[in-house]
Amino acid sequence: MTRTPSKIPLFYPMMLVTAGIIAFLETGPGHGGGSSLLMTLVFWITVVEGCIAVAAICDLVHAKWIVTLKEELLSPVPLLLFLTVLFLLLGFKIDLYPWMQDEGRWLNKPFFLIRNAVVLLVTYGAALRYAALSREEDDRKVSAAVLYLFAFVLSQSLVAFDWVMSLDYPWYSTLFGAYFFVEAIFSGLAVAGILFALRYRREVEKAGEKKEYLRDLATLLFGFSILWGGLFFTQYLVIWYGNLPEEVVYLVERITDSPWRELSFLVILCFFAAPFFLFLPRRTKTLPGMVTLVSLIILGGLFVERLLFLKPALPLPTMIFLLESLGFFLLFSLQVGRSRA
Repeated sequence: MTRTPSKIPLFYPMMLVTAGIIAFLETGPGHGGGSSLLMTLVFWITVVEGCIAVAAICDLVHAKWIVTLKEELLSPVPLLLFLTVLFLLLGFKIDLYPWMQDEGRWLNKPFFLIRNAVVLLVTYGAALRYAALSREEDDRKVSAAVLYLFAFVLSQSLVAFDWVMSLDYPWYSTLFGAYFFVEAIFSGLAVAGILFALRYRREVEKAGEKKEYLRDLATLLFGFSILWGGLFFTQYLVIWYGNLPEEVVYLVERITDSPWRELSFLVILCFFAAPFFLFLPRRTKTLPGMVTLVSLIILGGLFVERLLFLKPALPLPTMIFLLESLGFFLLFSLQVGRSRA
């Protein structure tokens, strides 16, 4: 046995305690009104689903570098169920959406809650099955990985369209769904980059593997920075060229007013400029410290971007949000650390 028995059950009591604390913060005195919980959900569902998606994609393409990291990338699967429970808690604060004043066929409270809860549960079930088969190296893991990726794309698309875009109703973007699931994979690669770099000297060299594995991961981060840049420019170009009032007003608020203007440039720096220029030299792709730095920058960019999406449309109680984020970070770290023990 390589795991310490005392560590195995610790995650689940902590998950219950965290759920209780979040429920109190959202419903008790000085409650967060749902906006802090939404921010926490939008950020962490991207990271958790992205980690599992990276593992699934690597299984499909038989990537070698994933072997030493697969268990850690699959370990957050139970958090998908936790996220589903927190989403149902958000149902008590659904009035934060402006369309609640004029509900329609798609945007109405019952249908909103049902379709998102069902998709989250399906994604959790698909992730659970894929993780079990992948750990056993069962031949059926390929079909399970494909099934999870379909659920993952649908889940991230609903997060984009339902959870985020409808906050600024009637603003819309047909590329928003793709934007979100690409960023989820990007963030999953960033988590993999941090884990891989941290254990590089201890396990990768001991196993006789080469620096090419680290270079492969860094190259993926480099490539996704270009993909993200292309998606960002495509979305911006369409909105600028179309010049439609319901589309332009969303961008105008975020690129003309301070501090949103500065945060917008920071997002571009974190998602595109930093990974692109830091990984442009071939040598930097094999430096564990550089891979860790770029990965942290990408995750920081994801956090800032989620803040940029939500904060202009919602009041965000800073202290409540920080407490909820800290609780979820501890859960995520505990679960990943448990898989490494």
